[in-house]
Amino acid sequence: MKNNFNKACKELYICLENIDNALLEKIPVQFLKLIIENMDSDYYFCYEYNKKIYEQNLLEETKSLMGYMYYNFWANELEKEEFKNIVISNSK
Repeated sequence: MKNNFNKACKELYICLENIDNALLEKIPVQFLKLIIENMDSDYYFCYEYNKKIYEQNLLEETKSLMGYMYYNFWANELEKEEFKNIVISNSK
């Protein structure tokens, strides 16, 4: 698991290099520092510039980190409520 977490941090870092600055500025420095300190620098991830973020070939752990970021840093209250409802529905 730790190995995948480190790879996920690398994938997330590469994805963050390719997002809008307005979104990037909403991410706390401490979170970015955590990603940088834990990423596997030897892992190669090929970001495909012709694909949208949801079309990238990402690890499940990377998708989880992105979900965490969306919920905590970008989502408004309505989106957070919808997200909670989806999680509750999926857990049933």
